[in-house]
Amino acid sequence: MIKKEYPYRLWKLGKDFKRYAELIFKNKINGAGSRPLYFMIGHSFELILKSFLLTKGIELKTLKKNRYGHNLLKLFKLAMKYKEFQEIPGIKEIESRVDSLSAYYEAKDFEYIETGIMFVKHPKVLFEDFDFLSKICEKTCEAFINKKQS
Repeated sequence: MIKKEYPYRLWKLGKDFKRYAELIFKNKINGAGSRPLYFMIGHSFELILKSFLLTKGIELKTLKKNRYGHNLLKLFKLAMKYKEFQEIPGIKEIESRVDSLSAYYEAKDFEYIETGIMFVKHPKVLFEDFDFLSKICEKTCEAFINKKQS
């Protein structure tokens, strides 16, 4: 069993990855539109989605295994089974953008250069999607921590 604060800590780590990705992008650090930037964005999505799913009773070992692993789209679709995600305006558009990111992220293409050209959304759009989802995940994680043990 995981500690009650683990999902919240995982959510915070996801926000840290996003924050550093933004710094790279905003400061136009060499390679700001490159694979390392997109890896950091993908990892931030993975962490917040997993933090949300942990609060819903999905076991960490289930999320780590190949069933979900690093597949952002599968994690996202699993999160969409819960009302917090179902009620998000424009959720299908966000899902489409997560899907385009997921294909490269899961294949570790951002880490090992498997393809030439990447077809992913601009980082600004992905940052906005992350922020929107992150707010939902934060509320869920905080409620999870504050929930009394039954």
